[in-house]
Amino acid sequence: MKNKARIAWIEILRVVSTFGILLYHTSLYYTNYAYSPSPAGLTANWQTLNTVLTDKFGDNLNALVGFVGLFSYQFLDVFILLIGLAMMLSWRGNENYMDYVKRRWLRVLWPFWLAVSFNLILSAFHHYFFGGYLAGAWQWFAAFTYPLAYDFHGSLLQQISGPWWFVPFMLAVVLVSPFMLDKLERWGSKNFLWFFGLLALVYRLLSLFLFDAHINYSIMTTTVGEAPFLLVPAKMSLIALGMVFGKLIKEGNLPVNRGKLFFGAMLLYSAGFVAQFSWLGWAFAEFLYAPAIVVIFYTLFSAIESGFFSELMIRLGTFSFSFFLMHNIFAHRLSDYLGDGIITFWQTIVLATLGALLAAMLIEKLIPLFSKAFADGWNYVDQKLMLKSGSEVG
Repeated sequence: MKNKARIAWIEILRVVSTFGILLYHTSLYYTNYAYSPSPAGLTANWQTLNTVLTDKFGDNLNALVGFVGLFSYQFLDVFILLIGLAMMLSWRGNENYMDYVKRRWLRVLWPFWLAVSFNLILSAFHHYFFGGYLAGAWQWFAAFTYPLAYDFHGSLLQQISGPWWFVPFMLAVVLVSPFMLDKLERWGSKNFLWFFGLLALVYRLLSLFLFDAHINYSIMTTTVGEAPFLLVPAKMSLIALGMVFGKLIKEGNLPVNRGKLFFGAMLLYSAGFVAQFSWLGWAFAEFLYAPAIVVIFYTLFSAIESGFFSELMIRLGTFSFSFFLMHNIFAHRLSDYLGDGIITFWQTIVLATLGALLAAMLIEKLIPLFSKAFADGWNYVDQKLMLKSGSEVG
């Protein structure tokens, strides 16, 4: 990347995406899952959505926030696209495959293990003093020893925090990303996007019309639910798009005519937004709206000058994954008190954001300390148990 301004627009998007995911979950809890996109068409969806917004959010500003919140799951797809982008920007080319997997897995697992610790402390406090939910010992053991109890959608992890299905997804992305990055270099961007785009589209069509998957992540009306969409093949196109974005950034080849790009991206987003409301459209909607959101942020913020705001966004961006891991414990537990009038929707958003941010900052601070302590402890045990020269075996 040529300068910090180019880093800044990516980090702004990363920060907005993680906050958008928190806003989505808070909106779901606040409305008690009253609305999620369905294949009933645009008119039927608007009627249901309008009823929910009027009943739950009331006036114009609150209704607007509620509208944005209920569609902010789109930022999860943006977040996945950014993973592909980050993979490309951090790719060292000739790095040993196992070294690469170890490095990237630990970047996922260390924040996760610390997030598990904080979730246990907060859940236990909420349980013993306020009667809140506390997962069983087996679920916590599975989380602390993850990926020992690996499965494709983290069923044991989801019993602690629903969004943690994303952890096994990220580990799987790490495993396939070197192969994809190699093919990007060998095939070129156009062939690369065609191949992985068609692969994802075929898989998503099979998920909808053969595997009996449902088209959203929160209201399940089929036996399979959302499970097929939690596998890497369903998101291959987004990861591939992110890698191509990263390649363009590395080479300094992003378009400079941001005006035309902005309006083109708005049209692309509109097409993706409308496509969500049909069975067939759900197969390709995210191929449209996710890259459109990325391009919109590029056009709006890529020219931002270095200063306080850009430095702040860059700093906050470093906490984004830990924030994601911690946001649900605050959003979900605080939402328990929404119906009792103890806390408002806005207060829940503010408190959940502050709580998740503080926890994320602490996690990032503790990662080097805990990783060093673990490495030193393991080296000590290894040295103590090592056979001395001349010692008998058996």
